[in-house]
Amino acid sequence: MKSFARRIESFITAVGCISSWSIAALLVATVAQVLLRYAFGKSYTILEDSLWYLFSMTLVLGLSYTMTSDGHIRVDFLYQAYSPKMKRIVDLISIVLFLLPLYAFLAWHGWEYAAKSFSINERSPNPGGMPWLWLVKGLLPFSCLLLILESLARACLILIERPSSPSYSVHGS
Repeated sequence: MKSFARRIESFITAVGCISSWSIAALLVATVAQVLLRYAFGKSYTILEDSLWYLFSMTLVLGLSYTMTSDGHIRVDFLYQAYSPKMKRIVDLISIVLFLLPLYAFLAWHGWEYAAKSFSINERSPNPGGMPWLWLVKGLLPFSCLLLILESLARACLILIERPSSPSYSVHGS
């Protein structure tokens, strides 16, 4: 089970590393948009739409990657005082009772949202905008699937690892 959880985390880390390159593309597109607008007085809707597409991709694919390193913000004024065993119990209960149902709900409704967009070949509502808006909307259920997989991997690691083991640690506390 530990090997399975580590493989899931390796896959999600690879997805996160690949999607992190979209930040570089986002930076280049933003600079190009600003230069075109203010230096040359030109504006291209397709370039502006690409900024939104890249930002969306970075956000939704980065969520599960952030979870692999426990990088999400948490309100931990109580959590930080817990023993390692209590932290593991709280994390496991949170995953089972809150995260998995939330991600399943979002995946279910995100799938309907993306399927509807795909069925009408939805594109940007702006004249001259980007096509394939359905592709961006399709990232929502895919992201939820990655979050579900990562939540299951985290739960497995919590159940398997000893409390003093360094491979399961909370970085924010």
